[in-house]
Parts: sequence; structure tokens; C-alpha cells
Amino acid sequence: MKNFILIILFFSLMFFLIPAHGGELNNRLARDMEGAEQSILASLVSHRSSGNEYLCAQNLYACTGVDKAELGLSLIGGSRSMAAPRKLLELARFKMDAGLSSDFKCYVSFRGNAVINQVASVDANKLAAQCREELSAFKKRAQARYDVSVEEICRTPSEIANVLRDIKAIAKSGAGCD
Repeated sequence: MKNFILIILFFSLMFFLIPAHGGELNNRLARDMEGAEQSILASLVSHRSSGNEYLCAQNLYACTGVDKAELGLSLIGGSRSMAAPRKLLELARFKMDAGLSSDFKCYVSFRGNAVINQVASVDANKLAAQCREELSAFKKRAQARYDVSVEEICRTPSEIANVLRDIKAIAKSGAGCD
């Protein structure tokens, strides 16, 4: 009887502890993905700014490179978080260089149906506005003179819609990796 009570107590505690741990994990994954998005933005801005070789000496916040964008993308693309497919789709707001775009397509292909199911719910207008707001906030936080325009970093709503259409096709075919 004593063992039976201990077993019930153990499973009762596990019932309450596992959701709490899962919530902490989800919060951490969400923070990690947010940081990854900021890393991608910072890398794109720094890489496209003229005089970028001097920015690092002027402002440590500018010391980012393409590798940081790839790292951010891999964190989002490879995450086990339920929000990862959506976050991956939302990266369509950024204009990516060829290498980053290739990696992006690979992660989309890998995600397959999880991405396909989310495409219809993505609002291209909201993503374009989000990118503009993020770029503006980044420039204010960095306190550096980045000479990049919104057009160099952010896609227009129509460009985002085209990318989302392409993403759906890539995810369906499963042929996004070279």
C-alpha cells in the first residue's frame, strides 16, 4: 500500500512538473528564435552597408557577418519548437543573398507539410510592415550610420507573396536542397 501511494504521488508530481518544464522550454525557444531573427537582420544590414569594414571599429553592434545570419537561420530552421515553421516562413520578409536564400529553401523543404499548412495564414502586408519597423528599431539601437535603405533589406508585400508561393512549391516537392 505504501508503494502504491508513493507511485501515485510520483506520477502526480510528474503530471504537474512536465507542463511547467515544457512552458519554460517553449519560452526559451521563443527567445532563441527572436534572437536569431535579430541576428539575421543585423547581419544583412551590416553586410549591405557601404563602409561596412569600418563599422565594426566604430560600433561593436555592427560586428556581424553573413555567418551570423546563417547561424540564426539554422537555429530557426532546425528548431523543434511548434512555432519554428511559422517563424521560418516569416523570414520571407528579408531580402537574402544567394547563400542564405539557398539554406532557407533547404530548411523549407525539410519542414514540408508543417510549412505548407502555415503559408495561407501569413499576411504579406504585415510581414513587410514588420520588417520596416524592425529595421528602424535596429538603426536606433545600433546608433551607427547605416546607409541601407528599407528596399535593400525588406521585401515588398508583392515580393513576399511571390516568395510564399515559391516556398509552398518547394515544400511540396521536397527539392529545396542542392
